[in-house]
Amino acid sequence: MTLNKFSILSILSVIIFILTNCSIPVATGVAVKGVTVSNSDRSIGEFVDDVLIKTVLKNSYFDQSEKIFFNVDVEVSQGRVLLTGTVDNIDLRIEATRIAWGVKGVKTVINEIQISQSDSIFNFADDLVISTKVLAKLMLDEEINSLNYNIETVNKIVYIIGISRSSDEKQKAIELAKEVFGVEEVVDYITIKSE
Repeated sequence: MTLNKFSILSILSVIIFILTNCSIPVATGVAVKGVTVSNSDRSIGEFVDDVLIKTVLKNSYFDQSEKIFFNVDVEVSQGRVLLTGTVDNIDLRIEATRIAWGVKGVKTVINEIQISQSDSIFNFADDLVISTKVLAKLMLDEEINSLNYNIETVNKIVYIIGISRSSDEKQKAIELAKEVFGVEEVVDYITIKSE
């Protein structure tokens, strides 16, 4: 699969940003937490590989299917691709998976795409609020390296993919997500670093 000039420029911009800005301050209310790429349990190389996989996959979705591009969210952690979102039919769900497997560097494709005919802007807004609250809880907890986790919410189901430093940290991240108002279920694809 080839990348167009815009995609290559986007990838290079992200890589340059990462390499030149070692720390990114993130403010949430009165709490400020310094987040650094070097604090992630992924190496810089793994982080860049994951960004490239996500960019190439979204570019492929754009080229091959507008419905998949606009309705499927992609998160990548150590070559593991998590697909979430909603599509109209099973064929689109299967096609999204097929395209993901065609991207170089993909080790696993986790398909959590739901089939639904009744999406609304209100559902999307509720899911966005839930994801933001879960991420904020992870960021504010000193025992959790929030940079290691990606959060997606679809129809009040929270999906977490990432790397945990211990089974205790993994369990705490899951419990914090369950505490957020509106969450109906938490599905985790968290690996423990020692594994």
